[in-house]
Amino acid sequence: MNIQQAVALADTTLRAHHVESPRLSAELLAAHVTSLTRSQVLAKGDRSLSLEEESAFRAALARRVRHEPVPYITGETEFYSLPFSIVPGVFIPRPETETLVDAALAAARGLDHPPTIGDLGTGCGTILVSLAYHLEAGEVWGCDLSPTALRVAAANARRHHLENRVMLREGSLFDPFRPIAGRIFDVLVSNPPYIKSGDIPALAKQIRDFEPLPALDGGPDGLTCIRAILEDAADFLRPGGFLLLEAEPGLMPKIEEEAKRRGYVDFVVHQDASGKERVAQCRTPD
Repeated sequence: MNIQQAVALADTTLRAHHVESPRLSAELLAAHVTSLTRSQVLAKGDRSLSLEEESAFRAALARRVRHEPVPYITGETEFYSLPFSIVPGVFIPRPETETLVDAALAAARGLDHPPTIGDLGTGCGTILVSLAYHLEAGEVWGCDLSPTALRVAAANARRHHLENRVMLREGSLFDPFRPIAGRIFDVLVSNPPYIKSGDIPALAKQIRDFEPLPALDGGPDGLTCIRAILEDAADFLRPGGFLLLEAEPGLMPKIEEEAKRRGYVDFVVHQDASGKERVAQCRTPD
């Protein structure tokens, strides 16, 4: 079997099982087992698979047929044009979250000193590693409830030679930072759970059945975690510090209301690449 035949077989099989993005999945699985890029897979379709590669491909295809996400199968994902390791049980980053990184970088670069940034619910570390990678100086702190996620985040920091600037702590939201006295952060970011509990059953099978529920479920109105962040963030932000939260577009008016009621100022919303309102930004008073 050559690469072209393997991709065609996988495409047909995945379509029959109603798996999302069947052709893309087939190409990514072929790239994974052959250690080629996706472009090379497309260019070298007549290259034969070894017996080991064909066996690995069929095993990977069997996992994808069950709707397991491709990043869990390959152990790799891309975010902000950087490669990241990922394992099952850790939230998979989405392209729209790059909007959060864009906004945080703009806020940090507007400061007159190296920033200290906090990332609440860091997962595999894509946000904080991307921030540290693109900032020449400063520290980035991340926390997560999941020891597995923190191990992966630490590996990703080492992968990009940022272990000296990325600090990780285990715990929920601000709990790991409470022993650190004072208002320490210039910028706080979070991609919190914001899907309404009642909407979880309608999610795609590859999300609903494989990704960690605590990273998805935002409570009855999607705002449970966001309210908790808004309630305590000012205690950890320096005067004039920035708070940036990813959320669904429909939640933005309520987030603005909740933020202003707690004394935050300069509320703005950033749109993602598809034009959807994706990131809420506000500040503590100067």
